[in-house]
Amino acid sequence: MVPDKLPKTILLLMLSLLLTTTVAAEPLRVLVPEFIGKEPLSQHVRTSVYFELIKAFRAVDTPDKGAWILYGQQPLEQASHDAVLAAATWPSVRADLAVWGKAHQYADGVVVQLQLTLTPLLKKRQVRPELWAVSLNTKAGVQRFELDIPGQFYEFEPLLLNREAIVGFQDPQGMPLYSKRKGGSQIGRLGEVIRFYEIHEDGVLIATDGKKGWVRTRSLADRESEAISFSKGMVRLLRGDWRGAQRSFSQVLENSAIPQKLRIHSLLYLGLANEKGGGSGRQEFAAAYGLNRLDRTAAHYLLMSRVAEIARYQRQNKTAAMRQAQQRLAADLAATRILFDKNDQWYRRLAALVP
Repeated sequence: MVPDKLPKTILLLMLSLLLTTTVAAEPLRVLVPEFIGKEPLSQHVRTSVYFELIKAFRAVDTPDKGAWILYGQQPLEQASHDAVLAAATWPSVRADLAVWGKAHQYADGVVVQLQLTLTPLLKKRQVRPELWAVSLNTKAGVQRFELDIPGQFYEFEPLLLNREAIVGFQDPQGMPLYSKRKGGSQIGRLGEVIRFYEIHEDGVLIATDGKKGWVRTRSLADRESEAISFSKGMVRLLRGDWRGAQRSFSQVLENSAIPQKLRIHSLLYLGLANEKGGGSGRQEFAAAYGLNRLDRTAAHYLLMSRVAEIARYQRQNKTAAMRQAQQRLAADLAATRILFDKNDQWYRRLAALVP
């Protein structure tokens, strides 16, 4: 799986993973561009962020493909989503999403500003587990309703690194490689090309520069930040790992101080993972809509949950329950009508489902 010649601007870091999901999704391509900030601190922080994201997967020695995580060698032209999109969509990169940021000294500590960019290439994948589709039998035949994920750009609150992490970044040579997960001796350092064999919370078994050993991972902060949890959740959602996505977005929501947009979208993604996992996301969608009744995206998910409810009763041949669900859809359509253009085709198709 290792290419004969790596592109000059990219170092390939992750080759194969065995995922816990049964969804046959194609490999996800994640770009981690150069972080902006003083060297070598900024790039050591980037490496640690990268290993935090690796924990979104569980892996053993296997040829099964799971994800390609790429390190950009060329600095970003500027710290913006547009610059990241330009770097991520190069023909030699073609990343579906990018996690990037800035690191800088703050008093005697280090502050990291993380951001997440989803690229248009996500929509070009042949298999898209995150796309929510519901089919209904109607008088006009089978109708299919779809919703895509609600966001593209996410900016997170600054993260203050813990002292242990800062001390670890003082070595300019980068992360050491050990002979054992715990204990043992140092046998080398992180190389440019890595193959992953096992992933655990406290260490990762890899092969690099002809050596196989353990990189010991540590959290960037005293608790996992919403930036890391949200980014992990997004990777898991895009891979069809519904249980993993549920865990990640639930962790984000445990922080009562996160911005409203991040809370709304975390609720929507958690509800979507619930729906995809065979349950109902109605409670999460209603909570998201309740936070901002002018949020049309939240209204989309609220209405779609009613369509999913109708479809479930239809499959179960529960006619009376299906009629009641149609009435609830009618009530929600009336409540959200002001948010949609009168010619909005998606809304009009939903309205046609009400007797």
